[in-house]
Amino acid sequence: MKPLLLILLLLIPQSLAIMKMIQIFGKVAYGNFPGTFSRSSKCASECFNLNDCILSWRPSNESCYHYSYLDQPETITVVETGREENSVVAFKTIITGTTCPISYTDMEFKMTIPSDDTYSWKKTGNSWSLNGCRDGWTQFDRTNGISVCMKAFEVTYLKRQDAPSWCSTQKNATMIGMASVEESQWVHDQLHSTYNYYGYWVDGTLTCLPTCDFSTLNYTDGFTTGSAALTTTNFHMGEGGYQSMYLAVATLSHVKPATMLPSSGNSPAGGIVCGYQLKN
Repeated sequence: MKPLLLILLLLIPQSLAIMKMIQIFGKVAYGNFPGTFSRSSKCASECFNLNDCILSWRPSNESCYHYSYLDQPETITVVETGREENSVVAFKTIITGTTCPISYTDMEFKMTIPSDDTYSWKKTGNSWSLNGCRDGWTQFDRTNGISVCMKAFEVTYLKRQDAPSWCSTQKNATMIGMASVEESQWVHDQLHSTYNYYGYWVDGTLTCLPTCDFSTLNYTDGFTTGSAALTTTNFHMGEGGYQSMYLAVATLSHVKPATMLPSSGNSPAGGIVCGYQLKN
């Protein structure tokens, strides 16, 4: 007999009425960076009141742990347990309709964050796993051992000077650099234009007078390094002639298979690539 679904009833504003905490008997089998909360009796309700909390866990020892998407964990794994273990996890999730579901077994646990992105749990047997990338974002595992999530956004007439703040204010992310040809080609596939120089801003600056000096290559996202994406076939230097050139991924249909070029930044782009590093 399956354990009954426990719905935590909360007095919540009407604007948050679709968000609930779903409690089941279970434990966190894997998950780094938990925050500790002192009052285990309100473990789930306090998680609900924290915008960044995505999961709470009250193990049998009456401790309380909160897990935040802001910590950008690479994965969190939850396993269902029996009632006798007295271990309870609570998923923050969207519930559609006006009534609570009778059982959790067929539910899709999904949480919306302030940027309007969502995180979804994947159910396999009696366990759930959370991919560190938000829904619709793509994960790349880089050769230096780090993993990143990125997504390309169409933002009409985006000036280079406004690009970094767009990612931080709109998506709680950063303008991300390209660490490989594979990454820049993926971004290139997201471009929907036939113009030769239609492009999206990515992180990275270098000096081109007129030849580009790769020793001046600089990234500000905090986790991109190297010039692996700037190969002779993937990087179109163009005319150069500026002290500081800004990297972009562009259509460049006239110089295939190139996907990247340096830009003076004087003309706006059609969008931007945002991203963040996963942590484990």
